Amino acid sequence: MNSRFKANVLSILTLAILWEVAGRMIDSMLIPPLSKIGAAWWKLLLSGKLLANLSLSLWTLAAGFFLAVFIGILIGVLMGRFRGVEHFLDLYVNALMSAPMTAFVPVLILWFGLGVESRIAVVFLFAVFVIIINTMTGVKQVDGTFVEMARSFGGREREVFFKILLPAALPAIMAGVRLGMGRAVKGMVTAEMLLTLTGIGGMIMQYGSAFATDSLFALILTILIVAMITMKLVQRVDQRLTGWKVEIAIE
Repeated sequence: MNSRFKANVLSILTLAILWEVAGRMIDSMLIPPLSKIGAAWWKLLLSGKLLANLSLSLWTLAAGFFLAVFIGILIGVLMGRFRGVEHFLDLYVNALMSAPMTAFVPVLILWFGLGVESRIAVVFLFAVFVIIINTMTGVKQVDGTFVEMARSFGGREREVFFKILLPAALPAIMAGVRLGMGRAVKGMVTAEMLLTLTGIGGMIMQYGSAFATDSLFALILTILIVAMITMKLVQRVDQRLTGWKVEIAIE
């Protein structure tokens, strides 16, 4: 058991104790005790509402995120590899990266209606631009001498890409994917709260308007757990794909 894991466990236990004490000392409408939140979470689980809505949310998250990864990496590679593509798209990518994505919700409703397509589009927009920028940066930072060396030995463009550019840029690409996952979870909740009130986001609005703070906090903790698990999964994939770079650095 390493020191970081011990520190994380100690941090969680400390927060849980302080939360429980604060919930019993302060008005439970503001901060419900952690034991009451746990009971509300268990009740939601047994009722079937939590799993049913969570499955809807996760489907939206998966569809929007994988679409963002595919398109984000594709556009990022093209922008990083070809100067003309970068100059053509850079203005739009940076502008949309800085813009609040919630401003596009009414437009997405007009385009896709109130169905799952709009929610997937929101998740996509939240995640795709950070992936594009990180991918482009990673490709541009590849040492040009390696590319020239590969070409001098007769390497074709496809071989240069898959054997030189992509492996060298992979750490930056995966950093963008990790950031994109965090933003995708935000997009998932935002879409459900602003569009059709379905999934976990819809349940948050429902229990928030009813002042059922114990259930509300139970849902918020559920979202935090989902975010941590998905980020950990992406981190595992990152370690599998870029572990060679860590090994080289250690050697």
